Amino acid sequence: MRTNSWIIGGRHSRLARRGFTLVELLVAVAIILVLVGILLPALGKVSTKARVTSTQATMNEFAKACDTFQQQFGYYPGIVPEHLLAATVNCPISGTENALLHLMGGAVREDDPAYATAAGTEFTFGTSGSTGTGQVKIKINPIDIGSGPRVEGKKYDSFFAPKDHQLKPAVGQVGETIVLPDLLDAWGQPIALVRSARQGGLLSGTLAEKPQFYLEPAQAYFNSTALGELGADQTQTSVFGMGSGTDQRNYLAQLIRHPAFGAFASLTDARAGTPRGRYVLFSPGSDGIFFSKTNDGPTGATAFAYTNTLVAKPDVVTTYNDVVVYGGG
Repeated sequence: MRTNSWIIGGRHSRLARRGFTLVELLVAVAIILVLVGILLPALGKVSTKARVTSTQATMNEFAKACDTFQQQFGYYPGIVPEHLLAATVNCPISGTENALLHLMGGAVREDDPAYATAAGTEFTFGTSGSTGTGQVKIKINPIDIGSGPRVEGKKYDSFFAPKDHQLKPAVGQVGETIVLPDLLDAWGQPIALVRSARQGGLLSGTLAEKPQFYLEPAQAYFNSTALGELGADQTQTSVFGMGSGTDQRNYLAQLIRHPAFGAFASLTDARAGTPRGRYVLFSPGSDGIFFSKTNDGPTGATAFAYTNTLVAKPDVVTTYNDVVVYGGG
């Protein structure tokens, strides 16, 4: 029987096989490491861009639902008036949750005929007395979220139908005493909503000043020490977690203010002007921090100050990695 061997000089010889030398292996490993070093940052940028796009889509879907609600009822969703959220110490719901309850259901106001027999936990917002802001009570029943809201005494289909990953409770909120779903970005961080309380006046301010926008409905997120899936500490680097309340309100006004009004000498001046919209949505972006002073924004961490001239740029919001959507025109 024949074999596949060749006979040379009376001896069997097969094709010689030789392994890689140590030098060749080290060169190959070095080349791979160089390629990984080149490709990883590029892949990271692609991943970040994809998450930004996904987050923008989520925010735009929510904005569309808010606009549809406004077209039908003449005002933007929020089952509790914004100034009453601002007047409630340790408010149990955020501004975003307030809007979701009005868009999707899960809460009934005391002026609704169905209130007396409605199931749920009762909450009181605002302050009573001659010098108070007034009060409103609502009953919240989380299992009814998604079944459609009751608006002005009538039942409606849900105005917003997010995907499961877009609507989950965000951990770490300050003041939350009932677990409600939040609108999440692509990093698992809650998206903050600031809704206009009135048409005229200062862009942002205290209750006594009766501004157009209040900071307080977003403070459940802004004051967190371990927010969302990233567990980000807002109190250490966020412009809304540090400084005085006045500084924070002035900065909010600058983010809302239309850039056509130009720069100004003092951040306080940002409170005068026209807003970009009747509501604003903020995602903290890839770092999980709302408008971080560290490696973000108009100045570095060591140079940041609310009085810095760079902070008074007409369109300072574009210098952050936060994702921002303005709505309501």
